[in-house]
Amino acid sequence: MSDPKPVIPESLGLCSARLQRADAHIARFIADGKLVGAVTLVTRKDQLCHFNVQGYADREKQTPMSDTTLFRIYSMTKIITSVAAMIVYEEGLIDLNDPVSKYIPAFADQQVQLEDGSLVAANRPTTIYDLLRHTGGLPNDYNLEKLIESDRTLATFADELGARPLISQPGEKWIYGYQTDVLARIVEIVSEQPFANFLRDRIFDPLDMVDTGFDVPEEKRERLAVCYRYAKDGSLTPIMGNEADSLFVREKTFHSAAGGLVSSTRDYLRFATMLLRQGELDGVRILGRKTVELMTLDHLPEAHPDLQIGTQQFRFGLGVSVVTDVAKTRCLSSLGDFGWGGAAGTQVWMNPEEEMVVMIMIQVRAEVPTGVMDVYKRLVYQALIG
Repeated sequence: MSDPKPVIPESLGLCSARLQRADAHIARFIADGKLVGAVTLVTRKDQLCHFNVQGYADREKQTPMSDTTLFRIYSMTKIITSVAAMIVYEEGLIDLNDPVSKYIPAFADQQVQLEDGSLVAANRPTTIYDLLRHTGGLPNDYNLEKLIESDRTLATFADELGARPLISQPGEKWIYGYQTDVLARIVEIVSEQPFANFLRDRIFDPLDMVDTGFDVPEEKRERLAVCYRYAKDGSLTPIMGNEADSLFVREKTFHSAAGGLVSSTRDYLRFATMLLRQGELDGVRILGRKTVELMTLDHLPEAHPDLQIGTQQFRFGLGVSVVTDVAKTRCLSSLGDFGWGGAAGTQVWMNPEEEMVVMIMIQVRAEVPTGVMDVYKRLVYQALIG
């Protein structure tokens, strides 16, 4: 897939007039002061059938949003990290059943802290499988930005987490947080190279993802969108810019595999398309077909309740959300629909049944849900006519 040019939506089974509802939805959010700008796209059968850029990347400087704008993708980093882990899994360097303590001794002899503060022995060790599906019981009471600006490394942070008591028994409860950073540390250990270098060599360079990394080079930093906060009182204020010393621009020691990457719409589309194509893009294979199939199955404990963010209801695979029952989602979707989002509103959905990628790229940390992502997906899916 070379950089795609839009084709007529009707040629791919989507209605142009109906897709305009999605554009109007984003325009309303910008007019209402809930968004500053957005880049949105839809591909089907590897072809770009809808692409729209609206608003500003920097409202104060009146810098328009563009197709080359860079975004802090926050937790969409987790999908990339999960792919990295599955690469070393395919090479036989790890097994999903391996206890984390096999690689990081600080995870030996784990204890679980109960609600009354007392400690009991863990029923079993936390495994790599647990890390991938967020059921390792690790504490999640960290602030991501403070982690990134600290002098930690993945090695020291993994040891720090390993030394702390768990907050649930391994394998029992989905607890979202920093288990992905421990996963990245294991990738570092078995690959014998820094995690950032592994991503560059094994994912970014092969997929021609030229704008994705943990810091932004000087020549690109003006392309980084300002991040805003949407507050409970309805105000939208800038909280993070693209100055040379700003958090996601400058070089740092802690490369958060849970939420530290910056990327572009084009780059993440290439990554998403690779997954939709079961591990291959433009003749480059990152993962095997069976590995992607495994990642996109439901791996939550059988009795675990469904997960919900906004109006989206789903199960969880290995690093991605997964739709296993369309009726339970109570929204337009397909069996096998998978993806994930980030704290500043970036979101990707990959739909194997419809051969679609849907993306929305914004930069808003919302104190109260805006609903923009849930409704945007609905307004794309309602445009399917063939």
